[in-house]
Amino acid sequence: CALCLGHFRHNIHKCITKLLWDGCTKACCSHNSAGHLINPEGHELCYNWQRPNSCTNTSHLHMHKCLECRSKEHGAQGCSLSE
Repeated sequence: CALCLGHFRHNIHKCITKLLWDGCTKACCSHNSAGHLINPEGHELCYNWQRPNSCTNTSHLHMHKCLECRSKEHGAQGCSLSE
């Protein structure tokens, strides 16, 4: 899941947790009213970038940054904070 960084089975499109998969660490991102992933500043993040296969699209406006650590080198599933 791009939001909680968990690998356990749940509906990742409806995840609204405020905590990461460990149940202790606060998640820094959320969904906006349109259901898009946003960082604390309100910028929309690329959902595909967060997945293991990443995103190669360089022409859309969604940011290519890890949801949690904000690295441009990997998405959420490649983050050391993920499950």
